Amino acid sequence: MIIDSHVHVGTWKYPEISAYLPDMAGAGVDAAVLVQFVGNIDNAYLLRCAEAHPGRLAVVAMVDPGAHGAPVHVARLAASPHVKGIRLWASTRSPGPDPLALWRAVAGAGLVASVRGPLQDIADPAFAALLDELPGLKVRLEHLGFTTYSDADRKDFARFLALAGRPGVHTMWAGFYANSGRPYPHPDADPYLRDAVAAYGARRITWSGDWNRPDPGPGDYAAAVRHVLERPYLTDADKRWILGGSAAELFGLGR
Repeated sequence: MIIDSHVHVGTWKYPEISAYLPDMAGAGVDAAVLVQFVGNIDNAYLLRCAEAHPGRLAVVAMVDPGAHGAPVHVARLAASPHVKGIRLWASTRSPGPDPLALWRAVAGAGLVASVRGPLQDIADPAFAALLDELPGLKVRLEHLGFTTYSDADRKDFARFLALAGRPGVHTMWAGFYANSGRPYPHPDADPYLRDAVAAYGARRITWSGDWNRPDPGPGDYAAAVRHVLERPYLTDADKRWILGGSAAELFGLGR
């Protein structure tokens, strides 16, 4: 089973779901996590998409992290069976006396915190301290911690890898079109991908095919599936976990 764990759709900025579904079928993708894009905290469209395709589409929503009512908003979103996560920045802190109030709300609701970079914020010891404060929080670090492979700070990347010592922390293979300095098959990414597998294990790595990349070429989405299948350092079991098994466990899809 193949699950794309990070797809942007919408009524502006990104194409609507009707554009995605044929490409999803053409690439052999069975299910997807619709992730709200930056600049939009109205999750109604994503919820309608998931309601129309129960069990096949799930939602990672966004809230206004600066709003005092954001933790309550998280609780309301969690009431929907289609909402599986909330998208946050590693640097997100709440106003008021508890800077981790929003993170606590995500953990308390049993949702996944899908975390944006940049890498230096994910590598910041303050983020590791946040994770230690909330050991029950499920976390997915997007785009391999937003690592840019051509000029990554290896010390920051090592700190990103060290976060794998916390069992609730996952990461994601995606963003190669933006973060790699080389075209498909992105050979500059391979040393980092190998290190991520060694640290996290394939069972804690989700995958995305970057369907919503700017100016996609024909076959790019299917090629993103092959990119995983062709990595010689992955076992067959690794490939199954990365292409779908990890996302199925983390987001409750495909059951």
